[in-house]
Amino acid sequence: MEAARSPARQLAAAARLVTALRRLEDRGSNLAANFIRGRRFIAEAHYPAPDVFDSASGCQYYFHAHNAHSSNRINAGASEIGHIHVFARPNGAGMPPIHHLIAIALDPCGRPCGLFTTNRWVTGEDFLPAPAAISLARRLRLRGTAPASRVIDALLILYATEIAALLTARDARIAAAQAELGPHVEAFEHRDLEITSSLPIDLPARLADLRSLIPETGTDPAMVGTRTV
Repeated sequence: MEAARSPARQLAAAARLVTALRRLEDRGSNLAANFIRGRRFIAEAHYPAPDVFDSASGCQYYFHAHNAHSSNRINAGASEIGHIHVFARPNGAGMPPIHHLIAIALDPCGRPCGLFTTNRWVTGEDFLPAPAAISLARRLRLRGTAPASRVIDALLILYATEIAALLTARDARIAAAQAELGPHVEAFEHRDLEITSSLPIDLPARLADLRSLIPETGTDPAMVGTRTV
């Protein structure tokens, strides 16, 4: 847990994230467009298809978006244009179990703008209680070189504390819903409970905070001199 908070590791993660986003934007693209790659967009569809699986880490992910009137967004009608669902498959591609760890909302520029968790029925996952899910998320290190893999890996480090809090809040929200619903309705399958916890994130502000940790001399990380994403 402490390793994820170390300044050196956070700075390295931030540098990878900035580089990945910059390379996309320098060629007139962004993270959302990189998932779709010119294909016809269909609401609810997974991009790419099949999902991306990082064999080194067991991480599986995809991008999708709901229609404009869907309630399944962090802030319906506001800045989110779609989101990345991030899972762990500890036994390998296509093998159960599959655990949903976090969803990453993207803004109209294709940059991360929020984090949220979902109820079990939303993704059909094998639900993992928060303590185990937090441990799994903190161990997950994506090794793929795709821009999305690098961004997800960086966010798991930069927002490890926030992700842990969201997973804990998810469990509390589901437990509260179960108490309200009673023993004859399963909260995990209750269609009125979709997003179980959420947090808008200010990536430029987080990067600015990290820049303050860079020594004035003797350091040459990619963060130095980069423009704010």
